Amino acid sequence: MSSKGFVLIVQYPASGHINPTLPVAAELVRRGHRVDFVVPEHYRAIVEPTGARVLPYPSLIPPRWTGVRIPHHPDADQLATAQVGLIRETLTPLPSIVSGLGGERPDVIVYDVLGSAAGRMLSLAWGVPAVVTCPTFVENETFSPYAEAVAAGDIEVPDPAHPAMREAAAIVRSSLDTWRLRDVAVADFLSGADERCHLVFLPREFQPGADTFDERFHFLGPCLRSGADDGGWSPPDSGRPVVLVSLGTLGYEGAEDMLRAAVRATRLAGAHAVVALGEVDPAALGPVGEHVELHRRVPQLAVLRHAAAFLSHAGMNSTMEALATGVPLVHLPQTGEQRMVAERVAELGMGRMETAPDAARLAAALHAVRAPEVAAAVAGMRAAIAAAGGAGAAADLVAARMARTSGGTPRNRR
Repeated sequence: MSSKGFVLIVQYPASGHINPTLPVAAELVRRGHRVDFVVPEHYRAIVEPTGARVLPYPSLIPPRWTGVRIPHHPDADQLATAQVGLIRETLTPLPSIVSGLGGERPDVIVYDVLGSAAGRMLSLAWGVPAVVTCPTFVENETFSPYAEAVAAGDIEVPDPAHPAMREAAAIVRSSLDTWRLRDVAVADFLSGADERCHLVFLPREFQPGADTFDERFHFLGPCLRSGADDGGWSPPDSGRPVVLVSLGTLGYEGAEDMLRAAVRATRLAGAHAVVALGEVDPAALGPVGEHVELHRRVPQLAVLRHAAAFLSHAGMNSTMEALATGVPLVHLPQTGEQRMVAERVAELGMGRMETAPDAARLAAALHAVRAPEVAAAVAGMRAAIAAAGGAGAAADLVAARMARTSGGTPRNRR
């Protein structure tokens, strides 16, 4: 039996970008749509269970970040160089997509707001409607939650005249010309301001300046994977409150110091710590005691369902998963964007932010977030997330964007 429609998903190769779209892909497949998912080969194992067909491409990003340390405050030179890498990476899938599809064309292309280049290029060149996925705060023509951070110097913006920025623009221009999109300006291509459908994976109540966003932006809340992380961990018998400790999947400068402080903080707070080490050597933490579990990776949702607090780096996915399960947050952010997330959580009364790995302050924060007013604020956001629509609403919006002829046959299918 033929599928109802053909959805091509192009994602940036990072867990924080891929994971929110997996439940959407699974829901589209469940409804009878064909879904092809463009990711590097090493993500195949998490994509295939959705029922989507994987279209692998030779990513320029290493499968593991062992030995790589992300700076807390990258300077303009580092950011400009990173922009070249981002452009190269997000254009790299193009040959693999074309080869993998042969003469077929999707009915809609779903692409990540950061990893936009390949998805947007094909959408424009093939005349296929697009849907943009946004795993963190969004901005529009009149409001940007990043503007204050830029003005404060917390996030730098590279000079467009920087040699690396000019190189990035030249790469985009060359690709646009190759795809016969000579009338599309580089700045317009990169901004994507004309896109009509954005799936934002946070509730409207969490988005700063929410009242400035029009019908193009759909705040759906986090899309949690049904059944994900249900097994592989059980709460301790000690009866101590559980604190999940994680700095996410990437390596940050000073990660060892942060985890050492977090472990000491949980001991001071009388908690049972479940620590996701990532790439940190457990020996770097020294003796940790019987009320500390050290894991490379943890089934995060399973732990959160039993947690009293989550001490994290303020990644948006982790923050949304905590709030969706009713868990207050203690944030130790490592980047400018993470500081924005942590500040928003603190502003809404759902947690605390600390700026340095100080065990005593972190322990005090773990105590503070157990207050009744924090629990009430978290419960309110949990309800907003539950009402936001999630993967089902996202699948509705993707299906609505599929281009069809009056006879019901998807156009562009060859």
